[in-house]
Amino acid sequence: YIVGDFLVSCLKWRELKKKLTEAGQRLLWKKKEDDKDGIITALEEQKTIIKNLRHVKIQVIRCLLFILPAINWSLPNWATDPWLSEPVVNGLMLGEAYTCVYQSIRNICG
Repeated sequence: YIVGDFLVSCLKWRELKKKLTEAGQRLLWKKKEDDKDGIITALEEQKTIIKNLRHVKIQVIRCLLFILPAINWSLPNWATDPWLSEPVVNGLMLGEAYTCVYQSIRNICG
């Protein structure tokens, strides 16, 4: 699941970067035409894309922080002979939790 989420997020990141480039080109075209309403619309579109791009980047970070503990916990003898030490797992999960809280706050605040 985590690898799938990571891959989907990377594909979404790529798609949003392409959309951001296209929106930037539209903005330049609207500025060249001196279309004030078009400029405002293009700027709002860029702002929305940047917000979505930031969300995807944070999601990628969360996936990367969670993948090693997930592998550790999926091993047959993870409780008796863990691959990662407990402080490492706890540190990664704490980082993922803080990132999740930050992501939620960013979504609420805009």
